[in-house]
Amino acid sequence: MIRTLALLLLLAGCTQPKGIYVSLDSIVSRRQLDTVETPLIAARLTGAGTLATMIPAGRNGDVVTWRSGDGVSISLQQGLLVATRGMGDDLMAADVRDTLAMLDGQDGAEYTRIHTYLDGEYQPVFKAFRCREELRAADRIEIVERQHDTTRVEETCFGPQGSIANTFWIGADGTIWKSKQWISPGLGYMETELLVR
Repeated sequence: MIRTLALLLLLAGCTQPKGIYVSLDSIVSRRQLDTVETPLIAARLTGAGTLATMIPAGRNGDVVTWRSGDGVSISLQQGLLVATRGMGDDLMAADVRDTLAMLDGQDGAEYTRIHTYLDGEYQPVFKAFRCREELRAADRIEIVERQHDTTRVEETCFGPQGSIANTFWIGADGTIWKSKQWISPGLGYMETELLVR
């Protein structure tokens, strides 16, 4: 447990100057990760130059909330981002049922995705997107010295403010090993990698 906490402290608040990408492999090794007994993900805001590790902090059905050492949290429903807290322009909730069905291979040319945010008066604002699957292809990825055979699935969504694109790397058992998902206009995209399952 002491080694787990040391590793979390090492990565929890890692930041780098905007626009500079720091590889996880330069910070932690698979040998270190193999000593960790707690599920662990790495999360990176692509535009803000931040990288953090997160551990599970709670579960509600199939939604797991992950928290970093500084109290920032994200909630993932079967690997899909449905909420963030503590980042600023947070995603309050997302309805991703149709995206989950698409990832599961169910037919449907177009489907709906709804995001909920708070406005300046703390009132909910709903943003609806029309989405479709753009790509489904085999892709071998590496996460900190370990390779995973995955299916890469790309989703494009269109709304009044423009388009967004999400990408998921899914293992044969349905595990989302890696993703790039849109949060909000202010935060942009978050990349996640499953380090320890």
